[in-house]
Amino acid sequence: MSKIAWNDINWTLVQKRISRQQKRVYKASKDGNKSIVHAIQRRIIGSLDAKLLAVRYITTENKRYNITSVDGVKTISSNQKIKLAYRLKLDGKASPIRRTYISNFEKSKYCPLDILTSEDRAKQMLAKIALEPEWEAIFESHSYGFRPRRSYHDAISALLLSLRGKAKYVLAADIQKCFDRIDHNKLLDKLSTFDQMKKQINIWLNAKVMVSYSNKPDEVFQIIERTSQGEILSPLLANIALHGLGDQIKKWYPNKGYSTTRRSSKVEKTDRKATIGFTRYADKFIINASKQEDISQIYDEVAIWLKEEIGLKLSKAKIRIVHSTKGFEFLGFQIISIKNKNQGVNKIKIHPSKSSKAKIILCIHKLIQENRSISSYSLINLLSSRIIGWAEYFQYSECTQAFSKIDYIIFNQIRAWVFRRKSKGLSARTRLKLKYFPEGETYHFKGKDYKNNWILTGTNIIKGKTKTNFLPKMIWVRSSNHIKMKGDASLYKRNGS
Repeated sequence: MSKIAWNDINWTLVQKRISRQQKRVYKASKDGNKSIVHAIQRRIIGSLDAKLLAVRYITTENKRYNITSVDGVKTISSNQKIKLAYRLKLDGKASPIRRTYISNFEKSKYCPLDILTSEDRAKQMLAKIALEPEWEAIFESHSYGFRPRRSYHDAISALLLSLRGKAKYVLAADIQKCFDRIDHNKLLDKLSTFDQMKKQINIWLNAKVMVSYSNKPDEVFQIIERTSQGEILSPLLANIALHGLGDQIKKWYPNKGYSTTRRSSKVEKTDRKATIGFTRYADKFIINASKQEDISQIYDEVAIWLKEEIGLKLSKAKIRIVHSTKGFEFLGFQIISIKNKNQGVNKIKIHPSKSSKAKIILCIHKLIQENRSISSYSLINLLSSRIIGWAEYFQYSECTQAFSKIDYIIFNQIRAWVFRRKSKGLSARTRLKLKYFPEGETYHFKGKDYKNNWILTGTNIIKGKTKTNFLPKMIWVRSSNHIKMKGDASLYKRNGS
C-alpha cells in the first residue's frame, strides 16, 4: 500500500470526516444505543484519519504532548510521523513508562510525572478520540475538569450561581490520590466498552514504571495502584470514574431525613433538591447546602459512594466545612458571601487567594534569582508569559487591587536585579536606569497604549535585526466577566453548540 506524504495531507478534510463519526458516537450514546456506539468506535480506531490525527496531536498541534518520550524521541520527522500512523494499533501492548519529578512551587516539593513512548502517546490519543464523544453525551453538567470547551472559569461561574441568595454551608473536598488509587476492575466495569478497548486500557493501567536514580541505572518495577497523571487518557478515565457522584447526591438528598410514617410530596423534594449545589473540577469539588447538619451527612454519603463505586477516599487534610460568610478557597480563588445591608441579600465576592498570590510571587522571585546574569531581553521572555498567564487566569474576579500589589512587589524585585550591577555615582545609576527603564516610551498591549517610565525593556540582535521587548504590568490585564458554557453544550453535538 502506497503511503501519503505528511505535508500533502488535507487536515481540514481529515478532521471533518472524524468529527462526523464522533458526532454519530455522541448521538448513539445519548440515545443509549451501546451496540452502535461500539461499532462506530471500532471504525474510528481502525481508520487512517483517526491515526493521522492522533499522531498530529502528540507531535505538532499540542505542544504539551510534544515532549521527550521514554525512548528519547522529541522531534519526529514527517516520514516518521507517517510510519507511526500506519503502524498505530490498539494491540493490547504497552511499553514501560519513565517517571520523572517536576517542581511544584505551591507545595515546595517535587511531584511525579510519567512519560510514555511516542507510540503509546499516539495510541492513547487514538483511544481518546473514540471514547470521549461517548462519555461527553452522558457526563454530568456540573463536571468541568479536563473536558472539551470547559474550563476552570466555567466551574467557578457555576459555583457562584449556586451560592446566590442566602448564605450557605460549604463542603470543600479533594479526593486522596485520585489518579493513583482508582480501583482498576471497577473502572473497567464502569467503562463498559468493547473487548479490544478494554484490554488495551487494562494494559495501560498496569504498565510498568521506570524510575531513574542518580547512583544506579534505570530500574523497572510495577505499581499496582496507578493511573498516571502524565498520561493522555488518564484525565478522561478519572472523569469516568467520578461520573455519577453529583447525580447521586442530588438524588439522595431530597429523600434524606424523612421517616417512613410521613411521605414527602414531589414539591417538597424538588424544593430540597434546588437548595443543594454541586460543582466538580476533576478530583476537586464543592457541595453547598442550607444546613450544617445536612453538609455533614452529605460528606458521609460522598465517602460511601466513592468507596463502593470506585474504591477511593476523601483527603482528610483537604476537607473543609465552612459557612460561606467565612470564605473558602477553590481552584486558586478566594470566595466569600457578604451580606448587603441595604438589599438584605448576600453578594458573592471572588478574588485571587492568598496562597495563589504567594505562589506567583515566589515563582517570579525564583526565576529572577536563578537568572541573575542573563540579558534583560531574555529575562523578559522568561517572566512575561508567567505574569500575564497568571493575570489572565484571575481576571474573571475582583482582581485590580491584587494585581496592583503584585506589580509593586515584582517591580521591586526587577529593580533590585537591575541596580545590583556595579554603578558608582549618581550619573552612573541614572544611565543604568535609562538603559533598562527608558523614559517617554509608549507601550502597546492588548490594543491599548500605556506610558510608564519604569517598564523593563530589553534588546537583542536576531538575524541581523534589532528586536526590542518589554515586561507588561499585571494591572494592564483588565477585570472582566466570564460567560459560562451551557450545561448541555458539547463539541460533539450536530448543531455544534
